[in-house]
Amino acid sequence: MDTIRILGGGISGLTAALNLKKAGISVEVHERESYCGKHTNDFQFLENWTSNEDVLESLGAMNVATEFYMKPWHSQEFLSPTLRKYIGTSNKPLMYLVKRGKIRDSIDESLERQVKESKIRIIYNSNLKHHDADIIATGLKKPSFVVTGIKFKFNHPDRSIVLLDNFLSRGCYSYFIVNDNTGEIACANPTGLKNFKERLDLTIKKFEKVLNKRIDKVEERFAAVISFGFLKRSKVNGQYYVGEAAGFQDHLAGFGMVYAFESGYYAAKSIIENVDYDSLWRGGFLRQLKISSKNRALYERLSNDDFERIIDILNSKNPIIRHFRGGNDLQFIMRRLYNHSISFFPVFCRSRFIQGMGCRQLV
Repeated sequence: MDTIRILGGGISGLTAALNLKKAGISVEVHERESYCGKHTNDFQFLENWTSNEDVLESLGAMNVATEFYMKPWHSQEFLSPTLRKYIGTSNKPLMYLVKRGKIRDSIDESLERQVKESKIRIIYNSNLKHHDADIIATGLKKPSFVVTGIKFKFNHPDRSIVLLDNFLSRGCYSYFIVNDNTGEIACANPTGLKNFKERLDLTIKKFEKVLNKRIDKVEERFAAVISFGFLKRSKVNGQYYVGEAAGFQDHLAGFGMVYAFESGYYAAKSIIENVDYDSLWRGGFLRQLKISSKNRALYERLSNDDFERIIDILNSKNPIIRHFRGGNDLQFIMRRLYNHSISFFPVFCRSRFIQGMGCRQLV
């Protein structure tokens, strides 16, 4: 077999390379930049709620060594626009905090190192033409949202907060993370908006109010894009599209790393075993993609009043509401959210049951 050429040295491309090499297939990675992976240095969460199997075990099954920095996260705080709070917890890790970018112990640095240790050639600053590649792992083409954020030193216990407020993040959410005394604040907004800086500045001020502490010195500003749309067929004219190049992204909350790993693995498996790539990824995660896409369409219709009701629902001790939301364990609630064709919260918080009785009466 001829050498398989992969265009793009991100998670999906490097995962494909590792699996092809392990099967004895000649492979090389062509990267446009002088480094592999994400261009921004930030924290991200590797979700652990879609499958019953722990995500770290899933990565091991895909021949990815989990040698990167990771921290199990068992809780997540949510705030309404008026700063009413819900703290969800899970007995098992809800997600794993990881580092991204050109920094030591990041997922990107770890994968790049694993590829080099496997004697796979990485060609940096490559001019390989798109049509000459076998696997396309070049990232997204049509961004839907822009994420803007800051990093800063912050003496505070580890904490993660999601803020639901359309005035700060329209159709999405803002977040604050602090890990090992490094803080991060970001907000996401549709690409059509013009006031990204203003919304980020307002988001920072609101989190300063929540934390009762001023952020004096910003060490780094960053921006990234996310896309909510995926290809119906991901093998086109003999080329395999993986990761963000195929639009494999969680449409509801923007967690895309698992899809990047899985699609890279499926592309390699398709080549190694001569099986249909589209059948593999569709069987692996098409259902979750469709569900998250439908739930995003519902989520974008929510108002700030709806976000207030959602916090009521999450905090409610009423047995009927507890049953519909999926109990008290946040991992189970999230798993239910990603395995039902219609999201429970957007529909339920606007239902006649809630509107007629008043959500706060049920708490």
